[in-house]
Amino acid sequence: MRCHPKMLLFAALLLAAAFFPNAGIAFATADTMQDKPADEEKETEYGEDEYNAYDAASKEPDFSKRGAMLLAFIDKYPKSSLMSYIKPAYENLLHECSQAKQYNLLEPLAEKWLKLNSGDIRTLAYIAEAAEKLGHDQKCVDTLEEIYRLEPSGAMAVNILQTYKKIKNQAKVTEWTEKIFKMPEYDTDFGLRYDFMTRYMEAKNSAKAAEYARLTLKSADLVKEPSKDVQEQMRKVRYACHLVIGTGLYEDGKFAEAIKTLQQALRFEKHGEPYYYIGMCQWKQDQIEEATLSFARAERQGGDIAPQAKEKVEQLYKALHNNTTIGIEKIYRKAIEGPAQ
Repeated sequence: MRCHPKMLLFAALLLAAAFFPNAGIAFATADTMQDKPADEEKETEYGEDEYNAYDAASKEPDFSKRGAMLLAFIDKYPKSSLMSYIKPAYENLLHECSQAKQYNLLEPLAEKWLKLNSGDIRTLAYIAEAAEKLGHDQKCVDTLEEIYRLEPSGAMAVNILQTYKKIKNQAKVTEWTEKIFKMPEYDTDFGLRYDFMTRYMEAKNSAKAAEYARLTLKSADLVKEPSKDVQEQMRKVRYACHLVIGTGLYEDGKFAEAIKTLQQALRFEKHGEPYYYIGMCQWKQDQIEEATLSFARAERQGGDIAPQAKEKVEQLYKALHNNTTIGIEKIYRKAIEGPAQ
């Protein structure tokens, strides 16, 4: 029912072929540099020490040492004509660290590169990836927000939201939820709204739960041509939403509205809870016979609410029959045979 993955999609979103069009970034060799046209010779001049430093750095197998050597080259030869090869060499280093899952190296290497390349989305993505894998959740989400500021997208907003959920920052969860709900591409994401409904239910905040239940229903109504699996999800979701709204109306004393909404819930699934709260609404309106039948129907459905429903049936029946349950079976028979709500 959740429509959103719990894993962050860094590779799919930010490290795709657009950033790495080849399987790897080929390093320039002495031969390829010497093959440049004559009019470029002046531009590509470099000393032997300079080239040897570049060559040693680019071929160093140890990730940490390679990073230090490449950065040392930048510091020592900032105007070198070889600088155009240093940049892809360092970016390839970050890519290799990511592929090798060396996140303890990837994070600091990417942070050092970001200082020299402020606002580079690829580098920020590596930092976020490493931080997430290392459990540095606050750094991860701060970096994701920086990426979002540079290149807003719905997918990134959802990643940010999921991370704030993970660290239980409710203020930020609310902020990013509101952002996402305003994005047209998520108008039909009823699962996202349903998730918040259940969270507020668990927090016993019936008003907010009802608010998100209504948003969930509105979103579900916008889904076009749902698959059979989605239809089944929507049926269960609609039942739960109507139940949440209906019980909220009952708690607010809006008994007639509550009954109509709870009857809507029963259109999607038959369970004891809607019958039970319909009975409570009828009882509050002094509709004793109707309430007794509703409680009997609730009991017949079974589940956790059945014992409470049975208690209510006997309580109301006794009040009308000299404090006895003689003949109470006719109530259950009528509840089964009569038209259910």
